[in-house]
Amino acid sequence: MLASTDILDHVMDHAWPGAETLFGVRFTWMSSAIATMILVGVALAVLLPMLARRHARLGIESLSGQVIEVVILFVRDQIAVPALGPKRAYAFLPFLLTMFVFVLAMNLVGLLPLQPLTNWLTDGRYPVGHTPTSLITVCAALAGTALLVIFFTGCVHAVRHSKLPAWAAVPLAPGLWFLNLSPSIPGVTGMLLKVPLAILESIGVVAKCFSLMIRLFANMVAGHILLAVLMMFIITTLETTVTTAMDATIENNIVAFYVGPVCVAGSVLVDLMELLVAGLQAYILTFLTAMFLGLYGEPAH
Repeated sequence: MLASTDILDHVMDHAWPGAETLFGVRFTWMSSAIATMILVGVALAVLLPMLARRHARLGIESLSGQVIEVVILFVRDQIAVPALGPKRAYAFLPFLLTMFVFVLAMNLVGLLPLQPLTNWLTDGRYPVGHTPTSLITVCAALAGTALLVIFFTGCVHAVRHSKLPAWAAVPLAPGLWFLNLSPSIPGVTGMLLKVPLAILESIGVVAKCFSLMIRLFANMVAGHILLAVLMMFIITTLETTVTTAMDATIENNIVAFYVGPVCVAGSVLVDLMELLVAGLQAYILTFLTAMFLGLYGEPAH
């Protein structure tokens, strides 16, 4: 933030030149946040297999092996098992691990001064480093992925537990999962309320995944906005001090000497808080996804 000439650079995404239209339609297909997300994905795809092979060769004696052990055990014991149970946790552990590590990496990369550096190297044309999870579209894609996994898991469960033959149950899987969302109520009342209750539960599935998007987006943007405001205070007070010092007709104003240090200290504390929020939001998103998988992936249980 301090390295950027514009405090809003850390809050707003910036499209690359010529990447704002696609087939004549206004659509940003490459920007600072999108490039950062691709960079994080490629880095993880290259780095994690290397660390896994090193862990398989050296075990937990290496630092990388210890890091891998901590991450895997944390996601398994603190997210997958409590939300899904010990029997089903391992089936979804690869998906939950991927989501946790990917979201955590995207959150953390936004704390690095990559965007000011790439702005300087490319003359501001091809910035990289904006936090991807501070874009509503990226958060929507993550929530949509969770919704698709819930839907397909529910369909597979509905087919496996259906009394229909497989050739008939597979094409009817979405409908079977939809009906399974309704709680089991005996008698005629249960038959009459089955579809209305299933509709309400399906709306609840979409609403819960929508809340995943809003929660991640709001928490990641809030920290960046707070940092921008603190930096604005510092820059404004410095400009005022310099202006009054250079003009003999204006009474000298030393407000920067007591406002500036307070804002700098506040920005450091906010950065530390963002570091905590980066890990916390990755945990919350992954845990809630696992919990919704347990609720709606196999609703009969």
